[in-house]
Amino acid sequence: MKKMKWFAAVLAGMLTISALAGCSSSKDTLNLYTWADNFNLEMIEKFESENNVKVNMAVFANNEELLAKIKAGGANYDLIQPSDYMVASMIKQDLLETINKENIPNFQYVVDRFKNPEYDPNSEHSIIYMWGVTGIAYNKKHIAEAPTSWADLWKDEYKGKVLLLDDNREIIGMALKKAGKSNSADNEADINAAADDLRKLVPNVVAFDTDNIKQKMIQEEGWIGTVWSGDAAFIAEENPDVAYVVPQEGSTIFADTYAIPKGAKNKELAEKFINFMLDPENSAKNYEFVGYSNPVTKAKEFHSEEYLNNPMINLTDEELGRTEWLLDVGKSIQLYDRLWTELKSGR
Repeated sequence: MKKMKWFAAVLAGMLTISALAGCSSSKDTLNLYTWADNFNLEMIEKFESENNVKVNMAVFANNEELLAKIKAGGANYDLIQPSDYMVASMIKQDLLETINKENIPNFQYVVDRFKNPEYDPNSEHSIIYMWGVTGIAYNKKHIAEAPTSWADLWKDEYKGKVLLLDDNREIIGMALKKAGKSNSADNEADINAAADDLRKLVPNVVAFDTDNIKQKMIQEEGWIGTVWSGDAAFIAEENPDVAYVVPQEGSTIFADTYAIPKGAKNKELAEKFINFMLDPENSAKNYEFVGYSNPVTKAKEFHSEEYLNNPMINLTDEELGRTEWLLDVGKSIQLYDRLWTELKSGR
């Protein structure tokens, strides 16, 4: 698979972050708010060329940052990429437009399991972009016995060597799963108990990081950590000593989506972009690059054997059977946020 090298990723980030602030053009412009390293930039350029438009990209680090930015002025963006549970939250807050699927005929190619997700029935306000599973990545050079449980992260021998995603729902959800609870518990006692357990893990943690966790694993700054399956595939290609497991207690299945903020100035252009990216051949070129699971059914014929045979990208039914979605936890999110802030500040 073609993979973005780190200097290119940094350069792309510099360009995308500055784009909204400094770019002016007579062309129609699509303002896209997305995750880091989330697209094959060749596909962005192809869309621009075929439609005589400009795509500006800005990057967020987590869903809470995205939500804050959209609540502060979402009309500045035409297309955003919230994860599943954040879609549900944004729908409740009336922050998303209804998507006109007549402008997205390639939606027909989306695998059935993602056409009617529980976080957004009938995909009224979002369309899946990519999906994966949160698991444990570990370096076989430093960890002889493969981890099987989330509890392995707490082992004393991993002090200062554990990497955690900088994401409160993912990490508190992980601690909840370790305790045999739902990753979307809204019971105050369960959430507090999970946070207490995570405080015991903190001495092992070298960093809370989402944007640079791949690089840290590749360079062996951390030996073991919570990693999204597509990122694990990226890491393993750069550092073959890294392997990946879905823990026995189960884990989180996630989807990043396309959604259009309320009041977006270029809604039809956003829908045209979604349709372009759902084209089977276009989607294959894109996912070969980003390394995540492709939800487009007809794309298989365009994928490489390497991609199709990668177990970190194409998870088994047994592994998927041990996963659950993150759900909107309502007012309990305030407790998640407070505990996360306290955890990271050492309280």
